[in-house]
Amino acid sequence: RRGGTAEDEGLPRLVLAGGYDARLAENVEHLEELKAQARELGVDRFVSYFPSFSDSQREDLLGRCRAVLYTPQREHFGIVPLEAMAAMRPVVACNSGGPVESVRDMETGFLCEPSAGEFADAMLRLMDVGLADRMGRDARDHVQSSFSRAAFGDALQKHVKRLVEGGKA
Repeated sequence: RRGGTAEDEGLPRLVLAGGYDARLAENVEHLEELKAQARELGVDRFVSYFPSFSDSQREDLLGRCRAVLYTPQREHFGIVPLEAMAAMRPVVACNSGGPVESVRDMETGFLCEPSAGEFADAMLRLMDVGLADRMGRDARDHVQSSFSRAAFGDALQKHVKRLVEGGKA
């Protein structure tokens, strides 16, 4: 059925946000390809695009989403998963690169093979509000205990203390 919004129909929305540089032809072309594919599949009314966004828009998007999908493969550490988890949102990411260090599979999100099927399965699981909320709480606890300024300071202090006492860092 055409018309109406995803919210009106009780269906989830997909929001594609960030990672965009209008000066790069590849970025411009890829965004247009994604929009065309959504139209062809008849799901364009369920997809929103924020190729570039402000800090306040990022906070709003994180505050309103159920989860964050992080699709880069073999990416460096990456701040996006940490921002999402700090906002109490589970992360669905590729099981390579930085997310392997920051996302706890099936606890703070899902680490997936880089395939549409695996990402879709993880997204479907997160349609369970109770599971998404639990994972979101666990994600925030994990970020605070492992990646906060206080956690970094504690780890640094332990290393410095060991060095001062003649041990190895």
